[in-house]
Order: sequence, then structure tokens, then C-alpha cells
Amino acid sequence: MHPLLSRVASLTVYLGLWLVLGLVWSGGLAARAAWPWPAALLGALPLSLAYGLVCLAPWYVCRAFPLEGARTALVVLLAHVAAAVLTGVVWVAVGVWWLRAQAPGAAPFTRDATILLLAAGVLLFLLSSAVHYVFLGLEAQDLSRRQALESAVLAREAELRALRAQVNPHFLFNSLHSIGALAGTRPEAAREMAIGLGEFLRQSLRLGGLACVPLSQELDLLAQYLAIEQVRFGSRLAVRIDVSAEARACALPPLLLQPLVENAIKHGVAGMLDGGVVSIAGRCVQGRCELSIGNSFDAEAVPGTGTGTGLRNVRARLAAHYGAAATLDVSPADGTFVVSLAWPVADALVGPSTEERR
Repeated sequence: MHPLLSRVASLTVYLGLWLVLGLVWSGGLAARAAWPWPAALLGALPLSLAYGLVCLAPWYVCRAFPLEGARTALVVLLAHVAAAVLTGVVWVAVGVWWLRAQAPGAAPFTRDATILLLAAGVLLFLLSSAVHYVFLGLEAQDLSRRQALESAVLAREAELRALRAQVNPHFLFNSLHSIGALAGTRPEAAREMAIGLGEFLRQSLRLGGLACVPLSQELDLLAQYLAIEQVRFGSRLAVRIDVSAEARACALPPLLLQPLVENAIKHGVAGMLDGGVVSIAGRCVQGRCELSIGNSFDAEAVPGTGTGTGLRNVRARLAAHYGAAATLDVSPADGTFVVSLAWPVADALVGPSTEERR
């Protein structure tokens, strides 16, 4: 079905234009052929409106003979000309009969008037064909844009799933390694750590199924992880968290900060004889959430052999969610290594009711 037929407002406007054309035609009959106005209106208006509906037919011809198809331009042109002439002949035949029925005493239609009416019908049909090609082209462009957008969204979701698949085994392996290290020397601590790890994994799996989570939930998960690590490090690991209430309400991808905190312990505190501090600070500044994760490190120690997987994953996930609007910077200075993140928070505040993606 022609899309215009399902849109009452658009169809009304379209037929209104043909009604205006019919009024002009009625005026010509009244002025040049000396028809009475009632007969002129009754003769021209129905024919004009009827041909307006007929001129919706090129939509089907345009779809059957697309410009970008394999057919040559000549074939397309001949198809439309043939349809226009056939339609015009039928319309003129019906029109002449109808007009004579409305004004039996009027002068008969001359050959020139009939040819003029046929030419007008053919031209109007071809004009309708051109307009339909324009609208079909715009419709195809819009469909192409929607498909490209859907493809981009699907690709981004696939990328995020792949990144999460890399992150989850990473912190699971590190945690199990820590439990194994304690099992022989401090079995009670290992048991406590295993219980904490079970709760931590349960929460991480729940959050991992969400599109975004409030920073407050991410911090709660980090607190569980740090509590597990404090069993292993004891007083060597100090934790400081200073995040404003406004920043805690900001949304971010789940499990985004986990690799950064792991790195802070693995490459910082773990390598210091006296231990060190892991600090997390966050504020909202001019529509952006700014978060920093810092850790003490031994500036004189031999550099580690890390692969940088954690930082790469975090950077990639930020880019996938926020594009160039998100930033991640690292700055080792004065015995402290700081990772600074920032991302836009406009229209990104979430609450506990965030739904899981299905």
C-alpha cells in the first residue's frame, strides 16, 4: 500500500493540492468555454481528485523500476512513459465523457483540447514519478543510516562483551592466586578470603550484566575486593576513599575500575616492604565526573613486566561508551602513581533501579 494512504493528514494535504488544481480548471471552463460555474465545478473537481489518486500509482512503478537497478535508463524511462500515456488516455476518455455529461449543451471538445488534456495528464503522471523517485531515495538513505547505526551499536556491544570477558578472568586469577599463597601459612585468613571472594564474584557477576551502574555500586564492589586484599596484606595496605555524593550517583560501565585497583596493588603496594596507600577520589566538575586512583610505589624499584592489558581495556571501554568525550591519563610522580579518568555525566545519572540488559 502507498505510504500516503496510511497518513490521513498527509493525504488530506495532497488531495487539497489537487483540489486547487481542479478549481483552476473549473475557472478555465467557466471563463474560456462559457460553462456555468456549477457545471464547471461538478465537471472538473471530481476528475482532478480522481487523477490525484491515480498519480499515486507511480510509487509502484518506481519500486518496480528502481534507478539503481540493473535496468538501463532507457528501459526505466519507457516504462514510465508507457504507464503515463496509458493512464492519460483512460483519464481523458473518462474525462471527456464526464464533462459532456455535466454540460450537455456546451460546445463539443475539439481535437486540440483533447490533445492538451492528454498532454497535461501525461506530464502530471511523469512529474509524480520524479517526485516519487526523490522520496524513495530519501527513504533509502534514511534506512541506510538506521542500518549503519544498528550495526555500529551491535559492534560496540560485541566489543564490550569481549572486553568484559578479558577483565573477569583477570581479577579472578589474581584473587585465587592470593588465596593459594595464604593457604599454607594462614589457613584461617585463606578461608576468610575465600568467603569474601565468593561474595565478591556474586556481586561482580550481577553488575557485569548491566549496561551501566552508579559509581556508588562500583565503589562497594571495590571495597569488597580491597577487604579481600587486606586479609593478605594486613596493615601494609591502607585504603582511602573520598568521593562526593554527586559523583557517586554518576553512571559508568560496570567493573571499569577493577583492573585499575588491581594494578595499584600489584604494581605498587605489593612491591613495597612497608606497604602503601591506595586512594580513590572523585568529584563532578562542569558536567564531567573526574575520578583518580592513586597508589604508592617504589620509584627506585626495577620496573615491572606488566603487559598493560588492564589500562588498555579500561581505555577501550571508555572509548566504546563515550567516544572522545572520555579521557584516561597516567602520571607517576613523587612516589605516587595516579590514573585519572573523566567522562561526561549529562543525562547519565542512574539509580538502584538500573535494569539488566537482556
